[in-house]
Amino acid sequence: MPVVATPEVGIPLPFDTTPEEIDDFRQKAHALFETVKDLIEQGAEIEVTPEDKAQSHQIATSGKFPPAKHLTPGTILNLEAILTEWDQEVLDVSRRLRNYVTNKLIVESVDPDPRQRMKALENLGKIAGVGLFSERIDINITHRTVKDIEIDLMKTLEMYGGVTDITPKEETPKSIAEIDVDAELGADEPVTDEPRPAD
Repeated sequence: MPVVATPEVGIPLPFDTTPEEIDDFRQKAHALFETVKDLIEQGAEIEVTPEDKAQSHQIATSGKFPPAKHLTPGTILNLEAILTEWDQEVLDVSRRLRNYVTNKLIVESVDPDPRQRMKALENLGKIAGVGLFSERIDINITHRTVKDIEIDLMKTLEMYGGVTDITPKEETPKSIAEIDVDAELGADEPVTDEPRPAD
């Protein structure tokens, strides 16, 4: 027997959350729904009770999940239906608003005033699908070889410092026992473990 969940529309998600939090909430709800969907595919019959509807509405409006042991499969099914309806409604509102603005710009593009016509046409050209007047920055990257960079560096060093040889001097590695810590650190006094006397 198929499960039919009828969502109640007009239940907004909280507006004091960030888009990342809403996306995370939506992903968690969908993951829970996928688990319940697997149960249904294995033959489990799930009924959405009025208590499930009330709890799913409360979760949708608060944006917070109660502990998993308090969630019933019916609550998860109804929550998924609510969120799917909300997703569709948001997409539909965005699409309708875009069509409205585009249609108004088309009407304005035949205005007798040339300034109005040009502004309307410019805005029509900026629509994402058209992209005629989108501002674009071209970045050119010139790849150079290490040899070319070394030659330029040599010329610069010769010009400013009179340095003609920039090849690194190879030092033979020393063992830790051969290193003079005082000389390396530039210390005037030898380093000891004894505490210094108070001044």
